[in-house]
Amino acid sequence: MAPEETPTVGGELDAGVHLLTDVVTGVLGTVEDMHRTLAPDAHRLVASRVYDAVRVGVLAGGAVLQLAARTTVRYAPTVLDARGVQRAVGFANGAFAEHAEARGGAVPATMTVRLDGRRVDLDRGSLAAAYPSASGRVVVLLHGLVETDRSWFHEADPEKARSGTDFGSGLAADLPCTPVYVRYNTGRHISDNGQELVDLLGELIEGWPAPVREVVLVGHSMGGLVARSAVHQANERALPWLPKVTRLVCLGSPHTGAPLERGVVRLAGVLGGFAASAPLGRLLGLRSDGIKDLARGRLHRDQWDGGRSVDTVLPAGVRQFFLAVTLSRAEGSLWSRLVGDGLVAPSSAADPSQTADVRWLGGMHHFDLLHHDAVYAALLGWLRS
Repeated sequence: MAPEETPTVGGELDAGVHLLTDVVTGVLGTVEDMHRTLAPDAHRLVASRVYDAVRVGVLAGGAVLQLAARTTVRYAPTVLDARGVQRAVGFANGAFAEHAEARGGAVPATMTVRLDGRRVDLDRGSLAAAYPSASGRVVVLLHGLVETDRSWFHEADPEKARSGTDFGSGLAADLPCTPVYVRYNTGRHISDNGQELVDLLGELIEGWPAPVREVVLVGHSMGGLVARSAVHQANERALPWLPKVTRLVCLGSPHTGAPLERGVVRLAGVLGGFAASAPLGRLLGLRSDGIKDLARGRLHRDQWDGGRSVDTVLPAGVRQFFLAVTLSRAEGSLWSRLVGDGLVAPSSAADPSQTADVRWLGGMHHFDLLHHDAVYAALLGWLRS
């Protein structure tokens, strides 16, 4: 089959509306619980009826949005490609996905390869049609939390050191290689996405229209953890294609965890210890499994299902490159160590316990890692080495 056609785009928007409705209903229930705890008499006499009316309004509003989405797709089929829509889909999936029923493409049941935002099936015919100039060196790019495959693309902005060329297209011209963009549901456990990546890579290599001699994995933030999880799980199963994976690049990945998520975990625990604030604790608990995994950088199912320790050092045949950036231009400053890139500390992005080539760049934030010319130069130089 060719890349997915416009009719399924309606399914993606439809799924997005369902997800939004589910999330708003869940948050409303948590707020009502808090109201019931703080003012039980008022809730019983008046507020419960108000909340019921609001729920009816949310459901009715969802139905109207669904109708509007279907109408919009019918007359403006490229609406899903809009940057704002893509960001909303990525955020909803990453923040709340497992709290809503999986419907359509906005909450994907499986990880997918994407070309120009559209799904590509992994049979040989579909891959040959999508990649007519496929090379034997495949670079797989994985986005981070609340992002999508479209997050790698940007407009030129010389003041922000953005050339306007995405990393994949740049590598295809400079190495050469063939870039493959992957979209996945960042709200799922990292280990579950790692398992899906194992399956996807197996199908991709088998169906690729040219003999695959090398696979390079490039992940931004959570994407780097998903890639490491996949390689670790493939090594556990001794899969025959694993030796083709020669290099793994992590751009700002929280290998030892993200301090912001650890702070949220502590706050949720404190709020949950008091009757009046317990509903707020449950509200924080709506965070997705993927976000919760970032607290400690958990790559393996055993790490979250029982809390067992797992050695996640990768096989020697896979070279790793870790890139850390900081807002500060001084690498060893206190500000650099504490704030990092705004989301990930350099000690976590560089993780000295792993065998990896490590590079640091200053004066950048976490999302500069997707677009900045200096990041691309570091990536290209390492892949050429």
